[in-house]
Amino acid sequence: MGRRYRRKNSLGSVVIDVVQIASRLPWWGALLFGAVAYLLIYIGIGGYLEGQLAAQEGSHFYPVVEARYARIIRLTSWVGHACLLVGAFFAVRNHFFGANAQRTEKGIVGVVAKILGRRID
Repeated sequence: MGRRYRRKNSLGSVVIDVVQIASRLPWWGALLFGAVAYLLIYIGIGGYLEGQLAAQEGSHFYPVVEARYARIIRLTSWVGHACLLVGAFFAVRNHFFGANAQRTEKGIVGVVAKILGRRID
């Protein structure tokens, strides 16, 4: 019986980390943390990469840079939206029920946020 190698998406695992952190914060902390994660990932990293892509528009290497950056920009958009959804969910949940989410609930929220994050994008 060998172990299976599972390739992890390092930026996609940020959503799981945001779920872990937001589930332990008070409602206002979860909302603030989700909004800050959204701003850092989607606006910060995605906006920076879009600016770099726009700066290379006249270059001979533009198709190569576009192929590389477009994929990462889509990924930052997806992760940013998912983090914002996680923050909003735990803000509402922690306001009414307190910050004591169970492990299964955190897993379900992570999966649903990833799915909805792709739909919003």
